[in-house]
Amino acid sequence: MGVKVGAAEYRVLRSAAMFQSLTPGVAHEILADCIIEAHPPDTELFHQGDPADAFYLVLDGWVKVNRVQPNGAQTIIGVFTRGQAFAEAIAIAGGVYPAAGQTVTRARVIRVNAENIRRIITARPEIALAMIASTSQHLHQLMQQLEQLMSLKAPERVAEFLLSLTDCASGAASIALPFDKTLIAGRLGMQPESLSRAFARLRAFGVRVVGSEVRIDDVASLREAMHDIRTTPENAA
Repeated sequence: MGVKVGAAEYRVLRSAAMFQSLTPGVAHEILADCIIEAHPPDTELFHQGDPADAFYLVLDGWVKVNRVQPNGAQTIIGVFTRGQAFAEAIAIAGGVYPAAGQTVTRARVIRVNAENIRRIITARPEIALAMIASTSQHLHQLMQQLEQLMSLKAPERVAEFLLSLTDCASGAASIALPFDKTLIAGRLGMQPESLSRAFARLRAFGVRVVGSEVRIDDVASLREAMHDIRTTPENAA
């Protein structure tokens, strides 16, 4: 059972790339048929091969999209959090989901009915052009971010990820890792063993892993130390 979208959720939806260029009237029309769903961890939002009748926008928590290969191996397509949409292209185009969507943590998502979107687009094709333009610009930005990410050494990627999870500007911080380390490694474009080595190197910069929690001695110092992290030899621990 879901609940209708309110003003706070509307603001999150407008932050998603494909909705940024829409007028408030059109955005509200889309939201009229949407519901908010709250799920515990490990909830299947849709299965690989299901009819793609909706896409999702994350309000809180984390969701992963993964594809099962013929040999049974799972490939993580993406991990999504607040303000990020997923499965929108296949839902609007029609067909079946090529991958599965599953909550990683407790999560609230907006379920956007694909049929409603298609109806609005059919009536007003200019809306589709606006959505495509916004999405294309967002994809370009994501490619730039990916290129920047891949140019960083593993410890830098991990440090940037940790800093993005805290609102603290300075002082000590404790960060509960939002999902398991295998998923974190996949999100950061590295192997799990590389993630472990990166955490080991970050100990010299006041970062300690205690179970599923990361403790940073001083957030400001870690941010200022990014250059030193970049130039630390790979075999340093």
